[in-house]
Amino acid sequence: MVCDVDLEVPDGTRTHTVEVAAGFAAEGLAVDLVARGPDPRLSGVRYHRAHGSEARRALRVTDLTLRTVALLCRRRRRARRCYVRHSWSNIPILIVARLLRYRLVTQVDDIQYGRGSRFGIPFAVDHAKRLAAMSMGRLAHGVVAVSPPIKELLVNQFRVPAERVAALSNGVDVDLIRPISRPEAIRRAGLDLNASYVLFCGRLESWGDFDTLLEAFALVHGWHPDARLVLVGDGPERKRIEERATELKIREMMVMTGFVEDRARVGDLMGAATVTLISYRDGFVGSPIKLAEYLAAARAVVAKDTPGMRAALEET
Repeated sequence: MVCDVDLEVPDGTRTHTVEVAAGFAAEGLAVDLVARGPDPRLSGVRYHRAHGSEARRALRVTDLTLRTVALLCRRRRRARRCYVRHSWSNIPILIVARLLRYRLVTQVDDIQYGRGSRFGIPFAVDHAKRLAAMSMGRLAHGVVAVSPPIKELLVNQFRVPAERVAALSNGVDVDLIRPISRPEAIRRAGLDLNASYVLFCGRLESWGDFDTLLEAFALVHGWHPDARLVLVGDGPERKRIEERATELKIREMMVMTGFVEDRARVGDLMGAATVTLISYRDGFVGSPIKLAEYLAAARAVVAKDTPGMRAALEET
């Protein structure tokens, strides 16, 4: 199992990676996991740590590839399957695994490129990644898409044979995220009991439509002065979000926690909310883990209408 994921960062990506590996082991499979960050110490899973960071892309991709190829060669007499989390940089791994006669499965969480992309990706990069997605789909014996719209995109735009693609939505750890009384959650989160909270939890990335989210909250605050907006997470859009909030004169009504490593605290913050928020840019086709977490916390969800959201709610 190969995932170009930093397991030191306890976000949705880490949660998904760990749960998939643990699920394979629970089914009686002997699992080798190649990823970055500390050993998750999962029963039945042998961990192989790769090095490099998001900023040092060349080192990261090279080290992950070399470690995985060496492992594939060592295991080829006993191992039968190779599970790869979708990334264009993992194509060399898939080629080697195919040559060594492994059965290949790729997991696709989102496609932020391709015809109709609205994520501002340069033309050349867009087409290079389109070609990579097509190649990965052709190399794999099976593809796990985390939403029906992703499956549709893979089949219609990236020419992956439909019979190779299965749609399987993201889940949630219900032992960690569960209903809790709002006053108790507010107390544990250290918030003001006299305020009402609306909450967004996730990475502050370019695919999030934070302009719509902030403008909507500005309207809500005008109607309900006790309303407060809680943003749980961090990312490259944080500065722009703060600037836009200042323009809308709502910055003082916001709580920005930054990245929260303690998942129990994340659960408390969700429990403190009256309403939870999801706002992606048009064209988003992924299956947001945050939706499953909000519902597991028994909180109302207000979401912008996107293909991925519609598919997730129809399944729910």
